Amino acid sequence: MRTEPPATRLLLSIDSVRQAFGIALLGSFVLAALLASGRADAGGDARDWIEKMSIAMQDLDYNGTFVYLHDGDIESMKIFHRKVDGVEHERLVSLNGEAREIIRNADDVVCIWPGSKSVIVSKAKPRTPFPRFEPAQMQSLQTHYRFKELGPARIADRPARTIDIKPLDEYRYGYRLWIDKETSLLLRSAMSDYNGVVLEQVMFTEIELEKSMPMELFQVSAQDNRYEWLASSDLQERLQPEVQTDIPPVSKLALPNGFELTGEQISAVAGSSKPARRLMYTDGLSSVSVFIAETGGGSGDLLGTSTMGAVSAFGINVGQWHATVVGEVPVHTVKMVGESIELGVP
Repeated sequence: MRTEPPATRLLLSIDSVRQAFGIALLGSFVLAALLASGRADAGGDARDWIEKMSIAMQDLDYNGTFVYLHDGDIESMKIFHRKVDGVEHERLVSLNGEAREIIRNADDVVCIWPGSKSVIVSKAKPRTPFPRFEPAQMQSLQTHYRFKELGPARIADRPARTIDIKPLDEYRYGYRLWIDKETSLLLRSAMSDYNGVVLEQVMFTEIELEKSMPMELFQVSAQDNRYEWLASSDLQERLQPEVQTDIPPVSKLALPNGFELTGEQISAVAGSSKPARRLMYTDGLSSVSVFIAETGGGSGDLLGTSTMGAVSAFGINVGQWHATVVGEVPVHTVKMVGESIELGVP
């Protein structure tokens, strides 16, 4: 795997899940599952399968092993998922490479690194391989993607249905989903570029439904003095208000059709003493984040493009400020957004 500049590693680790695994490990599942709110151009079959998949991934109790293929590498993960009284609980454990795991209970996320004896705790929107989706996204997805059912398949020795999602322009990735015929669970996801070249894949090698799982599976076992505990709220408290308000707003930028602003905040950046203004955009499937922070004088700021798996990043200096655009979109998309950024007066 290629080595990334410090700034890229930092910005790609902001999300708690990515922080724990260090790469865009769950990207295919995260974005593929967003299709749960879509509608199929070809008729009701693809729509029905995607909607059933959305419900199954959230509501069923299951465990399994899946592999992630990217950049010539293969990673293996174990997942446990349970829903109790309307609250989702999930545990992800790495099976090869550096030992690491994530425990999510509702929107509490704990990332455990046994090798470095560290634990990172954060409050975040649930962002796991199988997130929740909003029906309001359906119409916008139809505008920018084509949905089609391709027929039967077999994954992890289970019969499945195949759904193809093709972007209608070159600014987004396409996806292919294999959905379990019996349970409607997502068994495999492949992300591809506009020309159909596969960028990464996530696939279950085994999966089974569970009637019950002990809640001990979803409790942190690293609670002893050997571990250093870090909380995202602690980072935020270290920032001075007068420093935060100095960050100028974004007055202008170019986005692909369909991308809309979904959130903006000024907050701490993990691994840095500098706060950043973050703007989040999505078309309902693909997403892009823009970060504005003080320049580091050339010491670690990303300049130009960089990629890590299906995640693309582009960095550029805008006056005395540094802008970084990160997203699970093609590299020319983040470059277009970054080069168009204009900043207002703070």
